[in-house]
Amino acid sequence: MSNIYWPVFRNLEKSVDDLAFSIHIDDTQMGVYSSRITDLILRAAAEIESLSKDLYRANGGTKNGDVRFDDDAIKHLKNLWLLEDKKVVISSPHCFQSNRVLMPFLKNEARTSSAAGKLTYSWNNAYQNLKHDRGNSMKFGSIRYLFDIMAALFVLNVYHRNETIELGKDQAGLSFPNNLGSSLFSVELSANPSHGPQGEFIRKSDFVSSIYYVDWTPQSGKVFQDSVDAFNKENIASFMKHPKLIDYLSNNDVSNYTGNLAWDVLGQDEYLRVVRQSMNRCPVVVEKLEYHALLNKNSV
Repeated sequence: MSNIYWPVFRNLEKSVDDLAFSIHIDDTQMGVYSSRITDLILRAAAEIESLSKDLYRANGGTKNGDVRFDDDAIKHLKNLWLLEDKKVVISSPHCFQSNRVLMPFLKNEARTSSAAGKLTYSWNNAYQNLKHDRGNSMKFGSIRYLFDIMAALFVLNVYHRNETIELGKDQAGLSFPNNLGSSLFSVELSANPSHGPQGEFIRKSDFVSSIYYVDWTPQSGKVFQDSVDAFNKENIASFMKHPKLIDYLSNNDVSNYTGNLAWDVLGQDEYLRVVRQSMNRCPVVVEKLEYHALLNKNSV
């Protein structure tokens, strides 16, 4: 199925880019509003309504009939992918805001229309006011709300595209295109992945806020982990055949021992000699690892 949303987003971005040549976008201009900006906000909101519902249906949403884009679709996607924590960076060279990190799915503003006082997304507050009472709500058609809603639309488009970026040997993600084709925004990337002894992915501190993360490719990860398992098996067998360890086990009760018995019995030099021999017989093939950047769907 063709992607009908990304071209529309890029067209809206072009309009924002054009706006940046009419208004110097910095902290002093965040409250500037106009009918043109209002139009862009409403167009972006229409995209969010449709796109969020498509994502809802494609990712386990079960409600039939009238699906509300905010209370049903986005709520479901937030719970599924932890969107509330995801960060977007304003990376356009034509923008000069001091606050360049946005969290568009964090409810951070009190509603000023229906259900006043209840927190909602800043961009949704602007949208609802402009949609239902535009004449008295022109201040919501401002640059600040425009960037908030465009950031939300960008995130939804990224999840809709659902792309995997091949990185080859680049575990640091230096070749990752952080803007993903956007002229306004970039995403955070959790790179240099860590894994446990069984190859399990270990989340880093920046994982939850990152829209993409780096991990082994499945095929190369299996080759690497198989080599680790073979080395561990060979290493344990080598220790268990060592005369000093055999002698110690035959003369001592180790049922409650909690340390590294081979290290303590053999000493550092002999322990490392056995490890090196095991490595020579069953090398760990780190050089076989390859990496890719995956969309963070909170699934690891």
